[in-house]
Amino acid sequence: MAWEDFERNGESGISGDKPIDELALALHKITAAYQERFSRKPTVGEIFYALENVIGSHPERYVSDAKGLRFGSIMFQREYEKEDDYVDVTQYEGVYTEITMPGYYVVLQKNADHDRKNMVEVIKIPVLEATNRILSCDYEILIDGITDKMAETLILTVLLGEYMEDFHKAEADTIEFKNLKSGRGYKVEYI
Repeated sequence: MAWEDFERNGESGISGDKPIDELALALHKITAAYQERFSRKPTVGEIFYALENVIGSHPERYVSDAKGLRFGSIMFQREYEKEDDYVDVTQYEGVYTEITMPGYYVVLQKNADHDRKNMVEVIKIPVLEATNRILSCDYEILIDGITDKMAETLILTVLLGEYMEDFHKAEADTIEFKNLKSGRGYKVEYI
């Protein structure tokens, strides 16, 4: 049974065959449950959500460094190809609309003549609310060519930053994004 030192995100620790094997067995059971219920494997976000719930319920039961741990603090980051996910934020605008009731936030694509009536809705954000220091942001991509990373960039810059002037920063440390079409959810630090 080999044990080894490691460093991750500026913190050092110890791991080895036994904890990795035990976690692999647990993940195997979780995967089997998802396959049985949904005919698919779980997403990374779903695994992390379950892990957060278990550790968050009684952190001192599971970890030695529980002090300061808060729900939603376990995050993962995906690496994106910069070219594929680049979006020119100057061509978009964030607004709130009451065209339907209830109203919703939306990211609009500007047109050449800057006529607001002819702007195209590209991302609809029906849920944008802060609870327990987490800003929930459910969104729907309405046109082809917009990736989740592009949607994140547009929501952060033109909606939360420019339109709302970072109003929610006082209420949240984390943003929980959820793509309503794909069901994919993930968290980012709200900086």
